[in-house]
Amino acid sequence: MKLFMKLKLSILALVVFLGIVGFYTLKPDPTKLSKEQVIIGYVFQVTGTYHYLNLKIDDAYSKKAFHQYLKAMDYNKRILLASDVQQLQKYETSIDDEINNADPLNLFEESLVLIQKREQEIQPYYKEMLAKPMDFSVKESVENEADKRGFPKTEKERKELWRKLLKLQVLSRYYNLKDAQSSDSIKVKKADADLEKEAREKVLKSYDEWSKSIQQVDRMERFSIYVNALLSVYDPHTSYFAPRAKQDFDISMTGRLEGIGATLSVKDAYVKVNEIIPGSASSRQGELEAGDLILEVAQGAEKAVDVVDMRLDKVVSMIRGPKGTEVRLTVKKVDGTTRIIKIIRDIVIIEETYAKSAILQRSGDAARYGYIDIPQFYADFSGKGGRNCSDDLLIEVERLAKENTKGTIIDLRNNGGGSLQDCIKMIGLFIEQGPVVIVDDKSGESQAYNDPDPRIRDTKPLIVLVNGFSASASEIFAAAIQDYHRGLIIGTASTFGKGSVQRFFDLDEFMPDQSEYASYKSLGEIKLTMSKFFRINGGATQLKGVVPDIILPDVYSKMKSGEKEEDFAMPWTKIRPAVYQSFKPEPNYKMLGASVKQRVDTTAFFKQLNAHLLLMEKEEKNTVQSLLYADYDRESKALEASSDALGAVAKRMNGISVDYLRDEKEFIKTDKAKKDRLENFHKSLLKDAYIYQALITLSQMN
Repeated sequence: MKLFMKLKLSILALVVFLGIVGFYTLKPDPTKLSKEQVIIGYVFQVTGTYHYLNLKIDDAYSKKAFHQYLKAMDYNKRILLASDVQQLQKYETSIDDEINNADPLNLFEESLVLIQKREQEIQPYYKEMLAKPMDFSVKESVENEADKRGFPKTEKERKELWRKLLKLQVLSRYYNLKDAQSSDSIKVKKADADLEKEAREKVLKSYDEWSKSIQQVDRMERFSIYVNALLSVYDPHTSYFAPRAKQDFDISMTGRLEGIGATLSVKDAYVKVNEIIPGSASSRQGELEAGDLILEVAQGAEKAVDVVDMRLDKVVSMIRGPKGTEVRLTVKKVDGTTRIIKIIRDIVIIEETYAKSAILQRSGDAARYGYIDIPQFYADFSGKGGRNCSDDLLIEVERLAKENTKGTIIDLRNNGGGSLQDCIKMIGLFIEQGPVVIVDDKSGESQAYNDPDPRIRDTKPLIVLVNGFSASASEIFAAAIQDYHRGLIIGTASTFGKGSVQRFFDLDEFMPDQSEYASYKSLGEIKLTMSKFFRINGGATQLKGVVPDIILPDVYSKMKSGEKEEDFAMPWTKIRPAVYQSFKPEPNYKMLGASVKQRVDTTAFFKQLNAHLLLMEKEEKNTVQSLLYADYDRESKALEASSDALGAVAKRMNGISVDYLRDEKEFIKTDKAKKDRLENFHKSLLKDAYIYQALITLSQMN
């Protein structure tokens, strides 16, 4: 997970100043160096100066980077041949020379020609293989794990691998179609031969889209893959962003973008409008509708560009644009007519990004409890008036206080992190003033960051929900709550284990101002790991994550996931702890843990879940997949039966109710879109066994 965090502004200002002054030493010659060589030069000068690790760029580094690039080029080992790898191996120890001496990028250039050639060679495979019926009565199998196969030695071997992988995909579709037809509601049954043909057609359609996208990958995208493979040897979170990629990242972090407010997808050769976001520019304009196909895009009065057969991400980038500017879309309506629609772009808010709350109650318990879901630690780093999660959490805490709730559940499951500065403020809502996290930089100096507000905004019993995908800022939050004994951490496993801090550098800021260098811009940005953060008890969250006070089983607990599974993850370390006082009274961990364990051991949902986990673990260990229908049918039905049994138990869960907050009850009378979103949110809470267990535990903490 590549996550952006922010140090205090005073420190950042100093870092930026030093960076701009220091890197005027790299003055590329516009007549001799390509833009790609310049990007490589600046990327590694910035990385070498500011990255937390002092990594030596030598032959040992070069070998690691070479193998990372091979994985990035052909992760599934179904495009390149073993001879291609041998051909490129002459550059295995020369990547460091390219970086240190501004040498030509020979590995990238040769690999680019090679990968494009091989991609062209495999293009006919899927059309040829999917044109003929497949026999699922033949006993054969395919190794699903690329690392256990190696690269194909010959074209014949590669083609055979493709045949088997395609057959597996068709088998999966065929099984699903056949299984769906077994329903009593299907009166007219199709013959097996017709189902097999339909399955092949579905796979063919998906590969046509894949083929189209492969052909539209441009040189900058290939180059970004190369640069990021080289950077991955530092750590999993240091990466290069070309300008368009950085824009997408900013949208994910702020929950807002400037555009028209429509969700799009690809249908055949066309970009299709899926949904109009309520309140957006498209919604207010009123002419663009779900189902419309976009044929052309024009910027204001400029000439329209045909976007049929164009990649979705490129069409999206053309439609997005600054607030107040005009975009003209030529669309084909559902009734077959063609129309030009003029839309003035505006701010689009992605509501799913933001914190939201609800009132929870148990059957037979008059007490009301607050639930707050925080999908990520979002922040508007641009200063354009966007929302910050610390402000929003304070609002939700105050709203719940007006409801006289008796306790609070903070849900950080699947929250990949984000703004460190906001995380610090959010912890401060639940504790008195004191240290909440320690940051250790490249120089080895550590600094404790304190809650800036001495007030406690919520003194009620507190539970924080986490899982194996709670990372970075989520781990800081959970660790601080745990170290202060402020609340109880309930989770399904140790958290992700990302204990590092990143910061973006705009490479253009390091370029000389002279006009002859203007052609090199825009160089893009680099996200660097500049420091590690530590719990206030001195231990890192890096690799180990946060171990919950109470651990519940879940379907992901057997998965290999987390920072420890990443290539070149930084090690766990420990530093001197901070001085802090535990919160009083502390939760009765022993009693609460025993109570949860008893419920888990006797609750039908968790008993069925444990049985399902054993079956999943057995299936996961077997990476060789049979292509015999009878085998596939038997294995699939066993998993489906177990999953259905689990789902049936989940549906029978009761004893929990969800209510609107008072202020919501008024505006949902007039805002249907908001009402629909809240209803869906509430329904998801009713079916969540982990929230139910947290609610019971919270009631016992009063």
